Amino acid sequence: MAVLAECARHLRYLRDAQGRISWPLTAEAMATPADELVAALDQFAFRFSRLQDTLGQKAFRAMLVGRLREPYEDRPMRDVLDRLEGLGLLPSAERWEEIRATRNTLAHDYPDTPSQRAARLNLARPMVDEMAAILATLTALD
Repeated sequence: MAVLAECARHLRYLRDAQGRISWPLTAEAMATPADELVAALDQFAFRFSRLQDTLGQKAFRAMLVGRLREPYEDRPMRDVLDRLEGLGLLPSAERWEEIRATRNTLAHDYPDTPSQRAARLNLARPMVDEMAAILATLTALD
């Protein structure tokens, strides 16, 4: 499926950005970040959002409808998530909603403190591994 290749490309660039950031991020690091850190954080946030979007908006439904021939063309997203969880292709629909919420916080520039920005990004870091595991599961079925 081409959409899985698109997800793999986002994951590759996301991992590259992740590797250029010293984790965990601190308020001090976020208060006056070096240009290299800003570039890595921008790439991290952008690719995190793109991977989450592509998995959620394209790959999940394509897997159910195109690969598994399930009647989910017009079903609400929550039904898609619950079905994927029921099939063992998604560890938790609830957790996916948390990843989605984190994606939303990364995609928008909210006026906040360096400490809040660091906390948001530190929260997102393990979610990369979770999305990678979901992608690996879907890729194994393709």
